[in-house]
Amino acid sequence: MAKNPQADTQRYLFVMPPMPHSSPLVTTLLRVLFESAKMGFELVPILLKSDEIDLDFLAETSKEIGPILPLVSFSKEQNNQLEALGAPVKKAIFATDSPLYPVVAALYGASGRAMASRMVSSGHRNLVYPCSSSSLLENLNQLRYAGVLQGCILGGCPTPTMLTTEYNSPNLSGELVQLFSKNPGIDGFICHNDFLAMEVIQALRMCGRMVPNDCAVIGVGNAPEGQLFNPPLTSVDFNPDASGRIYAQALGEYLSGKKVVAPNPEEVDKIMTLVARGSA
Repeated sequence: MAKNPQADTQRYLFVMPPMPHSSPLVTTLLRVLFESAKMGFELVPILLKSDEIDLDFLAETSKEIGPILPLVSFSKEQNNQLEALGAPVKKAIFATDSPLYPVVAALYGASGRAMASRMVSSGHRNLVYPCSSSSLLENLNQLRYAGVLQGCILGGCPTPTMLTTEYNSPNLSGELVQLFSKNPGIDGFICHNDFLAMEVIQALRMCGRMVPNDCAVIGVGNAPEGQLFNPPLTSVDFNPDASGRIYAQALGEYLSGKKVVAPNPEEVDKIMTLVARGSA
């Protein structure tokens, strides 16, 4: 009898936090799905629409697919509810106690260092790090900020101010007015991703600040929308294909019960590419 090629495949319900469909992180995760399939792991993706999670839906879907593998951590209460509904939940890939955490930290830290290096080398020293106020993304905010902080320290630059905010230019403009009232010398924004960077530029216009003359702005991801923006957005491209392969290799080790080996920081730094445009 012929062997069923899917018999040895392990299936997981891969739950991703809210993000734009055009986000380069989505491209990275698609690469993770592709590479994982070659190792015998089928990840069936679900992209959440908001921080409000339909636990009943996830539990029912998990019964058809397999254990839930979240990208970012659910709350302890949510995990308990899912387990009570008969849906086993694996450790979140980006959780601080996940075996993959050193891998995630290496990649996010490298992109943060690359952004900070660009800002410091171009003479900007009074910096702000805007990031999402979503509780689901708290770990990722901190990981990229850690890289930004490293880059600033290496460049002899003061510690950047962290600003957690929504992706909403009118609300953000009010928050920036308050920031400038306390620190009028702010001259640069190192943003958690390109989409937030574009919101920051819009908000700065509402505050009467010009980019890059008054404040430089940099993002990460090299999203296609950035090059069409005014001014065109300077960004760090984290090479979704290469990053996806690194994540997939670590994920395969994790799901196989093997020790996860963190990538060489110097090698990770090499895959980060500065795309210099008009905003910084």
